[in-house]
Amino acid sequence: MEVPEWVSEEDVLRWVAEGLARARLRELVLEALRRPMGLEEGEALREFEETRRRVWRRLREEYRRLGLLK
Repeated sequence: MEVPEWVSEEDVLRWVAEGLARARLRELVLEALRRPMGLEEGEALREFEETRRRVWRRLREEYRRLGLLK
């Protein structure tokens, strides 16, 4: 694969990270949705927010492990 000269290493890392994020986020969301959720609106919203926090926390950990975040 040939990378044009105008593309910086930072751009490549960002694009790879974005691709990884989309794929991993999809996996984590599907994993979270497999668990039963309450039907009460307030409880469902709290569960959604907690799931969102856990997903972002895991993504940040993976990015750090991959050296994409410090």
